[in-house]
Amino acid sequence: MMVYFVDFISSTEAAVHQYQIEVDQNLSGIRVEICFDGKVPDYLTVDSSLGNEDLIELPDSKQGNIEIQGRYWKTGYLPRNACLNYQVNIERHHTQSSKKSTAEKKSDKVTTENLNNKPMAYIEENTWLWLPETLKQGDDIELNIVLPKGVEISTPWQRNDLSQNRFMLGHQPQEWGYTLVLGNFSHRFTEVSPRHHLSITSLKDLPKREQIDQWLTDIAKAVKRYLGDYPTKQTQIIVISKNKRRQGPVPWGDFSRGNGFGIRFVVVPSYEIEEFYQDWTATHEFSHQLLPKVGYNDIWLSEGLASYLQYVLMGQSGVLTQEQAWLRIYQGLQRGEQGTKKVKNEPLSATSNQRKRGGRSGRTMRIYWSGALYFLKADIALREQSKGTIGLNHILLKLNRCCIKGSKVWDGDELAEQLDHLSNSKIFSELYLEFSNGVDFPSYDNSFEKLGVVFSEQKEYPVLVKENSIASEIMR
Repeated sequence: MMVYFVDFISSTEAAVHQYQIEVDQNLSGIRVEICFDGKVPDYLTVDSSLGNEDLIELPDSKQGNIEIQGRYWKTGYLPRNACLNYQVNIERHHTQSSKKSTAEKKSDKVTTENLNNKPMAYIEENTWLWLPETLKQGDDIELNIVLPKGVEISTPWQRNDLSQNRFMLGHQPQEWGYTLVLGNFSHRFTEVSPRHHLSITSLKDLPKREQIDQWLTDIAKAVKRYLGDYPTKQTQIIVISKNKRRQGPVPWGDFSRGNGFGIRFVVVPSYEIEEFYQDWTATHEFSHQLLPKVGYNDIWLSEGLASYLQYVLMGQSGVLTQEQAWLRIYQGLQRGEQGTKKVKNEPLSATSNQRKRGGRSGRTMRIYWSGALYFLKADIALREQSKGTIGLNHILLKLNRCCIKGSKVWDGDELAEQLDHLSNSKIFSELYLEFSNGVDFPSYDNSFEKLGVVFSEQKEYPVLVKENSIASEIMR
């Protein structure tokens, strides 16, 4: 359901619409005043018609009429620079009364109620913040949030100043998934670089908090080191702890793009911190920041890059030796090959949709590791073409500077063409045609020969990486 997207019509003078948002003491009601900058949008909208059910005060403007049409408000009758206000109830998002969030379901008996048993609003569907249906390129929305004493906010919105609750909404649609949390919880910033920070929230008491914060920050720094820059000013991180030691220190994580980048992790603090560094979940989720939004048919590209980089980042940072990192990538490709054999005569371009319909057998591994092989082959080809001076990381940095943010959903062939343009090659589009149309898992033995990675039958040294090889360059 479309909530907020960019209309790519150039504007000579950018507008910044002002939202004043006041949250009441019990986190049950929010009062919103919107003052438009220049022309008033034709419509405001929310994700769900539940928004109208939750209204305490209907939208009102002294400058004209507002027509309510389901989850849309027709505001186009209002004059330039008009203001309106409304009040909405958000109790349906309280963790005591609402359904469990996706993260909670994954975390077994984890509860997001805080230690004082006060209400907490955990919002995954926008039923309260009416936004322009369309927004011109260059226009934006500034939100000033007034919170009760002791209440914190966790959001993917970008802060203008870390010391204030003033945010820029940005141009990434909320329908892409976002999480907004209000409550009495621990919130802090950690520095990735002077211009880049993690906005970390733990929703209940978190043992080893400082160590876990440092682990997350180190992974963000590994992304920065690989790319040459960190991809966004702030990344929202939500950490939910659980007690059961069943699936490792980080049994679950997910990444969202709505209104900015957000990552949620379920963690088991009873594991030693060294075991957190050995886990691939966080490097995988952080790596999703390096590609723009791609359509579901081509999700193998986004999951593939994250699967490739999860071990490259661990190898570059020294968590794994380069031999261990290449062995794990090789083993992942073997799982992808086995998964593909379970799905007969199905082109990769159809695999994502079949998986979405419930046919998961073998498809998940095919999606993740076909995409990883795509980017591995591209990385090798770039380094061969440039005689070692340009790798995948250099092209991803260019992509980050031109194309990551915004409301565009990229088709795989469009993304491949853009990567070709940035690399002055045909590497990505030629590989895309080969991979997307293929029904078999592409061969990769020759790729490891080009890398300079040798596999032996010695149990003590199963992998050897040749000196000054492409493999050693990638892990450097």
